[in-house]
Amino acid sequence: MSTRPVLTMLAERVAAAPAAAAIRDDGAEVSYHQLWRRSGRIVAMLAAAGAGPGVPVGLHARRGADLVVAIIALLRAGSVCVPLDLSYPVDRLHFMRADAELDLVLGHAGEFARLGELTTVATEGTLALGAWPDRPARPAQSIVEPGPADLAYLTYTSGSTGRPKGVRYEHGGLDNVITWQVADSVCGPGARTLQFAPVSFDISYLEVLATLCAGGTLICCEDEVRYDPELLWELIAAEQVNRLFIPFVTLQGLATYAEGVGPETHPLREVFAGGEQLQINEHIRSLFRTLPDCSLLNHWGTVEVFISTTHRLPPEVERWPVLPPIGRELANTTVHVCDPDGRVLPDGEIGELVVSGDSVGPGFWKLPEATAQRYRPDPLDPSVRAYRTGDLGLRNADGLLECLGRLDSQVKVRGFRVELGEIEAALAAMPGLADCAVLAAGTAEDRHLIAVLIPAGEAEPGHDEVLAWLTPRLPAYMLPSRTERTGAFPLTPSGKVDRRVLAQRHNHQPTFGATP
Repeated sequence: MSTRPVLTMLAERVAAAPAAAAIRDDGAEVSYHQLWRRSGRIVAMLAAAGAGPGVPVGLHARRGADLVVAIIALLRAGSVCVPLDLSYPVDRLHFMRADAELDLVLGHAGEFARLGELTTVATEGTLALGAWPDRPARPAQSIVEPGPADLAYLTYTSGSTGRPKGVRYEHGGLDNVITWQVADSVCGPGARTLQFAPVSFDISYLEVLATLCAGGTLICCEDEVRYDPELLWELIAAEQVNRLFIPFVTLQGLATYAEGVGPETHPLREVFAGGEQLQINEHIRSLFRTLPDCSLLNHWGTVEVFISTTHRLPPEVERWPVLPPIGRELANTTVHVCDPDGRVLPDGEIGELVVSGDSVGPGFWKLPEATAQRYRPDPLDPSVRAYRTGDLGLRNADGLLECLGRLDSQVKVRGFRVELGEIEAALAAMPGLADCAVLAAGTAEDRHLIAVLIPAGEAEPGHDEVLAWLTPRLPAYMLPSRTERTGAFPLTPSGKVDRRVLAQRHNHQPTFGATP
């Protein structure tokens, strides 16, 4: 597939339908013409402040149309967007500011206080450009459209050392993923996509750009709605949303609270699940029986490689496996299954998933040793950049890739390798449960499993009931030694279950890697 620049595709949509709705935010519309014109004014504001190609600029804005306009403006200016999520603690924001060497931030001035002492140097409507007092003098820049090798954004993930880790991603990688997504999706001009992901999560770029480059409409929503499945269903119906990009935990919540949902009121066409392993249970099967015109797709990737594979589940929900494959690679992307020495393994053998091609970013920010360790040449073509994901997987007999967990989160119980996701998938099908998570506790010599449950109603399944349900379905070494109840799982800003916080709540050390 021939890759096209994102900004070219967007400009064509502006020219083709300038009056069409690009964004809907609390009932108010922003047309494609207004989006392009306003983002252009912000580009000029950034250029006047010296924030041209390659210059990092923080993005610290509330959810809504302003946020989308700011994302487009930073892409057009060639500035490197550094998302400073409003939900982040102050210490993390200050670390990111210092590490990314930020001296400018675009966003809502009313939110700037948490970033330190900033001076507003320019405004465009409700958006402001703030500067720190130690900002160096920088001459005005000419407006130059960025090239494929220019950085588009720098986003921070949790690091295994406790230090947030900056990950760089280029315009060329974005161009490749968005070109593929626009061609692959059934949602084209006029289709409505929910802007669900936080700006700190790379999927926000997929939502925004795949929608606008296809001539669709972005539907904005507040955090209150994002975290409440019943309110989310109400918004989907009120705004006639056609497409969702959501983490598995959100899909599980929607499936659990899907009473009254139907194609007449909720015209979903595609739901993309990503961020963590997709698990199919009866709630999810029931939801898609109710929405027969809606496809469920499993996206896989890491922040270092964005989206690398996808799998569209078949229409017959009874054929869906408990743990669906992650599918096949995107255009101009290859996924190898490699042994510990980096050699490509035959189909059917388990190894590390190594991504190569246009989906791979250029490396970590100011971490050359970590970059050299994880970003390697393609094992079959040294001229191509590859990334060791740390995910275990295999290519099955149908040629589909399967993800089997993390290299750094394997749990061994009495000498047996245990994938916690397999236990969670079996538990999720148990009547009376809304959601569940399984944690590993204890030392390597005395490892045991804890099932943390969210009951679906007042009746709480007891430990004996859990064991009675799991015993016919799992080996004895995969049975939890105790069960605990919680009202809700802690979530990361990207919407995943925050397993480290959950582990701390249940008084043991987690045995898995950090969740970004």
